[in-house]
Amino acid sequence: MIKINIEDLEGALNNHVENVQDYINYDALENRERIYIEKNIEYILKAKPDEFEDVIMKARQNNIDNNRLKKAFVGGSKYGGSIGYSKFSSKGTSTYNAYDLAQKLKVNICPYCNRNYTFTIKEKNSKSTRPDFDHFYDKGTYPILALSFYNLIPSCILCNSRLKGRAKFSINTHLHPYKDSFNDYAKFKLKVLDSKFYYDEKSFEIKLETKNNKAKKIKEDFALETLYQEHKDIVLELIQKREVYPDSYIDDLFQQYEGTLFKNREDVLRHITGGYIEDKDIDKRPLSKLIKDISEELDLI
Repeated sequence: MIKINIEDLEGALNNHVENVQDYINYDALENRERIYIEKNIEYILKAKPDEFEDVIMKARQNNIDNNRLKKAFVGGSKYGGSIGYSKFSSKGTSTYNAYDLAQKLKVNICPYCNRNYTFTIKEKNSKSTRPDFDHFYDKGTYPILALSFYNLIPSCILCNSRLKGRAKFSINTHLHPYKDSFNDYAKFKLKVLDSKFYYDEKSFEIKLETKNNKAKKIKEDFALETLYQEHKDIVLELIQKREVYPDSYIDDLFQQYEGTLFKNREDVLRHITGGYIEDKDIDKRPLSKLIKDISEELDLI
């Protein structure tokens, strides 16, 4: 998981909260429930990850019925049709929808796996695409968070629909991509099995090591260590590049092309490794965390 960093986070948050309030079906609630939700709606929609449990607890303390919350916040064929999250997520919604949020966020790489692009394209008379929005706290169990900004995680379809599926996430059990960076808690490592690892993918394994329990849950629920075995070709190339590009040659390349092809030595290293090598940049290209971690282990960067 890579931490989500947004240039205009406050602007995206306020725009989302202002627009999705119109999609909530307050008529589905009893009067006392409606009064409570209307009074606290901004807190609910703006709740930060550490406030999710408080939102849930207070709704329970006020005896807000979960099924009515689904009719107010979720919608869909079972819960009132095109309202709530159902309306927000529909491509046919001509006002503010999930495409607009995705464009504001500009999260182009899945923060859960760092493997797949999640570009957003929204054009009239053209095919469109956007990331899935995973509900960190699932909307079936916690409908009150179905439209909450920080509960909507832009992600690839593989992570959201195939791997996470019905797994239960919470701020107490898993790292949250608006709050935490998997990069701070886990590292890819090279496990050499025999001396043929310089040319044979079967001679090494890719390990994902962490001592953090929340990071372990992310690793398990998204099958990250298993999935990354499919990228041994990238690691093998890095092993071979370490031999082909000694430090002296890297320095020579930089001196020869400084100011023309490369602005700094980091540009040369990105050219060689094929990935971004600064922690702050690993959300810019798929597999950058794998490339950075293994390159560091090999002393390539």
